[in-house]
Amino acid sequence: AEPVQRYLEVVVGDTLPLQDSAVISGRMSMRLGAALPGRFRFSHIVGRGYRHYMEVMPFGRKLMTGQEWYLDGHARLDLPMGLVENQPRVDRAANLSMWGEYVWLPGALVDPGARWEPIDAVSARLVVPQTDGPDALVAFFDPATGLLERWEALRWRSPQDAEPIRWVSRNHAWTRIGGIGVPALSSVQWGDQRQPWLKLSLDDVVWNADLA
Repeated sequence: AEPVQRYLEVVVGDTLPLQDSAVISGRMSMRLGAALPGRFRFSHIVGRGYRHYMEVMPFGRKLMTGQEWYLDGHARLDLPMGLVENQPRVDRAANLSMWGEYVWLPGALVDPGARWEPIDAVSARLVVPQTDGPDALVAFFDPATGLLERWEALRWRSPQDAEPIRWVSRNHAWTRIGGIGVPALSSVQWGDQRQPWLKLSLDDVVWNADLA
C-alpha cells in the first residue's frame, strides 16, 4: 500500500531494521476520574507478546501499579480492580494493542504473518493473525508528512460488553531515536469518551533487548 511504503521510508529510510524486541519507557497521564500522572514501561517480543508495567504516581508518590501480559495469544491483567485472565475477548483486544504498539518498532509492521490492504492515498488496513481468526486495524497517515497519524479498530474494552467499540490510538508528535522515527506523544481513546483515557510521553526505546 502506497501510504505504508511512504511512512516506512520517512521513519526508517531505505532499509527496514531488524527489531525482534523492544523496551519502551516514558511518562503517562491516566484518567481515573481525574487525570493522574505516572510512568510506564512496555516490553515487547515481536510476534509473541508483551508486558505492560504502569505506575500511577500523583505528587511523585506511587499510588498504584498495574501489569498486563500478553503471550502466545493469551492475556493476563493484574490491575488494582482485580485479576483478569482466560477471557477470549480480552485476548483479542490485547492482540490489537500489540500490533498498534509496533508504531515504536516499525520494522515489525512488515511481517509475513500480517498483510497490508490498500484503502486510499492516506489510509490502509493491517490484517493481523489472531487465535480465533484474523483481526484488523486501520492506519491513517498524515498527507503532509507521511507519518502514521492514528490507528482505529473495533476492539473489546470489557468481556461483559455486548459489542466491540471504536478504539483510537493517536500519535501527536514524533522524535528520532537511533535514527528511527517514533511517536514522542500519543494518546488512547474509546469511541464513547470525550477525551483520551491515556496519554503517553516517550522517554526512550531500546530495541533488540534481551527479554528472555
